[in-house]
Amino acid sequence: MALAGAARIVVVNRSARRGQELATLLNDRTPTQAQFALWDQPFAVPQDTDIVIHATSVGLYPDVHAMPAIDTGSLRPHMVVADGIHNPPLTRLLQAAQRQGCRTVDGLGMLVQQGVIGIKYWTGVDVDPEVMRQALLDLHL
Repeated sequence: MALAGAARIVVVNRSARRGQELATLLNDRTPTQAQFALWDQPFAVPQDTDIVIHATSVGLYPDVHAMPAIDTGSLRPHMVVADGIHNPPLTRLLQAAQRQGCRTVDGLGMLVQQGVIGIKYWTGVDVDPEVMRQALLDLHL
């Protein structure tokens, strides 16, 4: 996100050392202003947030009923909420975000784009990401 032009990033992590290391790296090597917030209780998303990205394994199959410790009441309709979990695509976090009126992005897109890049790298063939996404959806994960 920093390389894509995000002006401000809040790194929320359960490990103070790792979270601060990432915030420092972002500050040292990108134009973004990064800060660290310890994730030791349900995290209330600041109201001026535009994009929320969940990047833990919480909610990944087989623990599909797990929910990351995010105060979903703090989500607002202007926010985009992305979850890196691809199985199931519609996680409990994304369901809660949709109920709050947020736009959501599931983890299938990331998985598909990794596949597109991998196939191109190994075979030189350009594949259609929509066909790959539909094939994943047809699996009914």
